Amino acid sequence: MDDRRLTMLFHRPIITLLTSGTRGDVLPYIALGEGLRDAGYDVRIAAPRGFANLAQTIPFAPFDGNPTDLMIEQGDFTPFTIGSNPIRSLQVTRNFLQKARPHYRHMLRTAAEACRGSDLIIHGLPTIWGAHIAEGLGIPAVRALLQPLAPTREFPSALLPFRFSLFEIGNWLSHWIVTQATWLSWRSEINHARHADFGLGPAHWLDPSLRADSHQPLTLNGFSEHVVPRPRDWNERQVITGYWRTKVTSERVDEFGVQRFIDSSPNPISIGFGSPGTQGYLSMLEEALNLADAQAVLTIPAKWHGEIKSKNIFPIEYIPHDWLYQRVKVTVHHGGAGTTSASLHAGIPTVALPLAIDQFFWGERIYKLGVGPKPIPQRKLNAENLSQAITQALTDETMNARAKTISVALSQENGIQAAVSMMRKFL
Repeated sequence: MDDRRLTMLFHRPIITLLTSGTRGDVLPYIALGEGLRDAGYDVRIAAPRGFANLAQTIPFAPFDGNPTDLMIEQGDFTPFTIGSNPIRSLQVTRNFLQKARPHYRHMLRTAAEACRGSDLIIHGLPTIWGAHIAEGLGIPAVRALLQPLAPTREFPSALLPFRFSLFEIGNWLSHWIVTQATWLSWRSEINHARHADFGLGPAHWLDPSLRADSHQPLTLNGFSEHVVPRPRDWNERQVITGYWRTKVTSERVDEFGVQRFIDSSPNPISIGFGSPGTQGYLSMLEEALNLADAQAVLTIPAKWHGEIKSKNIFPIEYIPHDWLYQRVKVTVHHGGAGTTSASLHAGIPTVALPLAIDQFFWGERIYKLGVGPKPIPQRKLNAENLSQAITQALTDETMNARAKTISVALSQENGIQAAVSMMRKFL
């Protein structure tokens, strides 16, 4: 019996869930952490300091830096997107990488300190570098993803800003290309940390997820097979558990007047773009809501609330999705993984407005499941196509019935329990 297994016989394993990105990236990890804690493990969340307020039920280990904070999310000025001006989009992405690199080394160093003393690190897409920290600390790592990233011939990379098939070999190669592009973006910073902080040599040029089965990391995929059918060419190390969700929030929100607005609205919907760039869409939103005869609870930073004149819009800076989506007829959002999970569980049609990263993938899944209209990329958004999509979502009885059917199927799954069972076997 090796030393690690012998040690675990005499103390409760310490599991660190290493996460970063946005609120939607962090909350599923907190839900998973609560499940692991309830199963008897010592659990902590390692995340950027700005998320400390979210981890109220689990010990929080902060680290410095969050590259997502540096993104300028305003339409064509968002990194890693293809806007109406592709050359400008590439320039913005390059500028973002140049600004983020000076922060990256410090982030890796402080994140490693946050993980020190763990018996296992669980990391995801925003913390792909977690595997290098685990190697440096000499402890195992498990990937926990909110989107399907393991290579498959069945569909192209979930991180591409288009969703047409590239045929089997093209689909598989797209995963390789995207992974390599991500690795190359941060290779120098990661290799510096490996050498300076851990005394390790340079990382392998090929990401482990693309190598032979014996080298592929165990991966917990935090979504449902009802939403993403399991690819036939995935191996046993790719485990689809179902979604990781916290209990429905008990936060009080009535004091903001949201319930009164919803109760007085003939067709209440919710709108959230997932970025502070909503300001540029305000006049278009007002026109679209008038055309669709709909009234919207709009998630938007407080500094822009004063610019909203329409009685069809109720602005609010933040409101829990699980609370809001149970009270409106349709939701319109950017198509992030966590937001899509919330609208699917709520059993209402979803209008997806993808902008970047995996949002195009989830928009496609919403459409193919029949629980929402065809997604509208934000770069192509206008009052006419948005109003048509909202009207369709409000009036299409088949779409509404399908949304309820998916919600019932998802309610019968317990993704956290499935993930905990897998961790018991692993540890």
